[in-house]
Amino acid sequence: MNRLPPLKSMQAFEAAARNMSFSRAAAELCVSQSAISHQVKSLEQFLGKKLLERNSSHVRLTLDGHTYFTVIKDCFKRMHSITDHLLNKSPYKLKVMAQSSIAVEWLAPKISGFNESYPDIEVSLSMASHGETFEPSDFDIIVGTWPVPPNFITRKTRDERWFPVCSAELIDDKSTLTIEDILNLPLVSSEMGKDWELWAQNNQVDSNSLTISMEVSHTLLAAKVALGGKYIALSTDFIVHQLVESGKLLAFKELSYVLPWGHYAIHYRLGSHAHEDIESFVNWFVDTCKD
Repeated sequence: MNRLPPLKSMQAFEAAARNMSFSRAAAELCVSQSAISHQVKSLEQFLGKKLLERNSSHVRLTLDGHTYFTVIKDCFKRMHSITDHLLNKSPYKLKVMAQSSIAVEWLAPKISGFNESYPDIEVSLSMASHGETFEPSDFDIIVGTWPVPPNFITRKTRDERWFPVCSAELIDDKSTLTIEDILNLPLVSSEMGKDWELWAQNNQVDSNSLTISMEVSHTLLAAKVALGGKYIALSTDFIVHQLVESGKLLAFKELSYVLPWGHYAIHYRLGSHAHEDIESFVNWFVDTCKD
């Protein structure tokens, strides 16, 4: 027989772990602090595992507690979401988180295409530069180079190649760019020089002959720096497609290579009541990537 602990004990543990405080959990659930402590202890006894380390000054999850909290937190969010959905409090909005580079330069300009194809699906689009700055369980879909979060599955977007880009001004409006040209021009790197080192290896060039004149923290910044007309950057279609289409940047794809990291993927939540909407968005996204 499958056994589950009492709902009250799971609710108390989830609130205490999320707030990292028994007092805040008690205030949230409108019970006493001792009631929270009793319910958490009851859950620990049921599982035979220590879930929270607690003293007078702080609360800390144990390894078992962190594992259990990851699942419990997601379950409660799903219950809240489906309850709101069934009560018809408001139309469900598909919550999408995208990495800044792909959000600004690729997804935002194309999202109207999804809205036209699926007018009944509302989308809330957010962006972040780093995966540590948001809670994955707050979203239905996550697009970026980040690892797959717990309780999500993933689909590959496409094989992405990286290539040199610069403004026409930098190379006096030449239509081609040779390896020798690049060796004599200032380069901007978003990977502490590693991106250009790999480019050099793939083109049988001594990386010591490269001139890394500027380093930035993000591939999107590297492309924007190249727009200024003083540097060559390495970038990808997800980031510079619009800039190349408009003629603001020149792309030299004959000198491209496959970066061993930084491939964009689309991660989406398992078992959501909005699975049909999620599937529609994921399919649209992957199909649009092929265009």
